[in-house]
Amino acid sequence: MKSVKIISVILAALLLAGCGGADFDETATPSVPETPAGHTEPNSNTESVTISAAFVFDGERSVEVFGNSYPLTVRDFLDVETVLESRPRRVAVLSGTPLNIWYDLGGKSVCTAEISANLKLIPEYAEELLALPTIGVVYSVNMEAIIEHEPDLVIAQFGTQNVQAAALRSMGYDVITTYIRSFDDVISAYLAFGKILEVEDLAEAKSLELINQRNNLLAASPQDDTTIVILYLTANALSVKLNNSIAGDIALNLGLYNIASDLPPDSIGSENALLDIEYVVEKDPDVILVTSMIADNATAVETMEDIFANNPIWQSLRAVREGSVVYLPQEYFLYNAGPFYNEAVEFMAQGVYPEIYGEVGAWYELKR
Repeated sequence: MKSVKIISVILAALLLAGCGGADFDETATPSVPETPAGHTEPNSNTESVTISAAFVFDGERSVEVFGNSYPLTVRDFLDVETVLESRPRRVAVLSGTPLNIWYDLGGKSVCTAEISANLKLIPEYAEELLALPTIGVVYSVNMEAIIEHEPDLVIAQFGTQNVQAAALRSMGYDVITTYIRSFDDVISAYLAFGKILEVEDLAEAKSLELINQRNNLLAASPQDDTTIVILYLTANALSVKLNNSIAGDIALNLGLYNIASDLPPDSIGSENALLDIEYVVEKDPDVILVTSMIADNATAVETMEDIFANNPIWQSLRAVREGSVVYLPQEYFLYNAGPFYNEAVEFMAQGVYPEIYGEVGAWYELKR
């Protein structure tokens, strides 16, 4: 598990939202979300991190901002440094997870990629986000459409938007490339975006809320090396997820042992490996987790159940025979859930350890 070290000096007053401006909500204040029905209550024995002015996040940062005031230097996921002379006013956030985090801090975007139905949006901004001008699908954004919106900063996604990001940068646009997969990546984005938006206190407060919630959830995990395999179902193939995937990172932090950990990725840097059914049968994992990129969650369940039912090799697995199969929702595991990251942690924890965390309840209708 990655170590996250929080050093805090307690002050008399809690943090409030930072500097105001036309692009963000000056009234936004940090608050701990209410626990949805069916969620596991935080462990009362777990020590919480206190919101304070001396916030230090010691995890791995995929994007970082240097400087206490403008001009700021941004080092992105590709280690490319961009100097922002002043706070950008027309920002184009081109993918869903950073878009959610950006808006959670009061930011605005002049356009974005098409928002799919399996991206969970912050409720208070959902209508506004869905009404944003679109510039194509996330894996093939339209350069001309982006330029038409005259952004003074573009926040692009690593992998699917590398070509466009490089082209925009060569044309003189300020571009930040993000890659948000792990919990560290989420916190990294919050802290970086908070500096860019000049709402550092708000970003730190929200980060600490996420850290506290996650710590409470992980504290209840038995960390017993329960063995798992994470199947990845698409319309054309079935493969397995490695530890550098969204599901893999959460499983690792819950103390689960991914039997695919030692398998080679299907390409350099990939989070997937080829499915070796004989290897899976040999390891006979305690639990099968299923993540998907297919029409919707219900289709994923129906398709995978059909595969299990019609192949005797799958039937030989203890997890299939005993019903120890957990279907992971696309809104948490196809895309990093960002502000809702801890709901993803809780969903997996309840699926694997219902005797500890309780069954997946009314807060999410898709049960294992």
